[in-house]
Amino acid sequence: MREQVLASVLANPRVEPVMQIWGWQIATYLFLGGVTAGLMVFSAWAVLGRRNAPFAAYRAPLVGLVVLALGMTTLFADLDRKINVWRFYTTLHVTSVMSWGSWILLLVFPALILFMLGGLQQGFAPLARLARALPLVGGLLGWLIAQCERWRAWLAAANLVLGIGLGIYTGVLLSGFNARPFWHSALLGPLFLVSGLSTGAAMMILGAREAEERHLFGRIDLLLIVVELALLGLLLADMLNGNALQRDAVRHLLGGAQTGVFWIGFIAAGLVLPLLLEAAGWRRPLLGAGMLAAVLVLGGGYLLRDIVVQTGQQTSWTHFDNQFDPSLLARLRHDGFDPAGRF
Repeated sequence: MREQVLASVLANPRVEPVMQIWGWQIATYLFLGGVTAGLMVFSAWAVLGRRNAPFAAYRAPLVGLVVLALGMTTLFADLDRKINVWRFYTTLHVTSVMSWGSWILLLVFPALILFMLGGLQQGFAPLARLARALPLVGGLLGWLIAQCERWRAWLAAANLVLGIGLGIYTGVLLSGFNARPFWHSALLGPLFLVSGLSTGAAMMILGAREAEERHLFGRIDLLLIVVELALLGLLLADMLNGNALQRDAVRHLLGGAQTGVFWIGFIAAGLVLPLLLEAAGWRRPLLGAGMLAAVLVLGGGYLLRDIVVQTGQQTSWTHFDNQFDPSLLARLRHDGFDPAGRF
């Protein structure tokens, strides 16, 4: 009798032959988390640098709070057992990227709320008056708003640090999965951070009322796109100069299933075209071109996350089918038993 050992992962159709765990919810969560990080960083920069950017300084924190809440909603929707979400906060696993990310998000929410309250009077005066007029809690909210205005510089510094951490985390979360060759790169963290800053600048362009502020963030976004293109080039070069499985993984973008959406949707429409539009408005602001560039940057930011999430799940370090008798594997898959309860 000849014995063969089959790894239990092969009985899970959501993992083999390709991973099918993460869908649009995770890509959306990573995108909205990056946008929030960009808004936090630029809002803090505007306050600490005393920039003439009223939307960034006073209104963007509230926008960031809404965007982050939407992102957390998509993350919650992805959980299979939603009632166990509280378990993330019963411990801190220092070697787990996901554990660190959970605690970062727990800190981001109160920091962003307090930062928002510090600019509420200048950014949303009717909302500030409404908060102070609320029965029972109006007095407490009024006092809290005053304290947040007093300590606004310190809150800005906290948001700057947490915003950078949140932006890097969205990329490091994927690169921490060493079993997926396409995600196994230290460049994903910086790439997602720069992309998040770019989408945050795009939100500033769309939300700002003054031409001077839109022009400022248009210039910033142009420089960020150049850096993002450079990081993408380094990522592709790193993969092409890696081992055989990494070269095979990156071919998904170089002639494989993701080639069209990567080069036409993301690179051309999401980076190069906005770059040209913002370059055209470098000396003097062009309202239509700037707005179009901002929308394209946001679309490109989402496509980047979706492409990376999907491509990473299509790649693996080990080709299990080549190690075992295919007929035994087929019988294991179709013997009528529940794969989840087999082992």
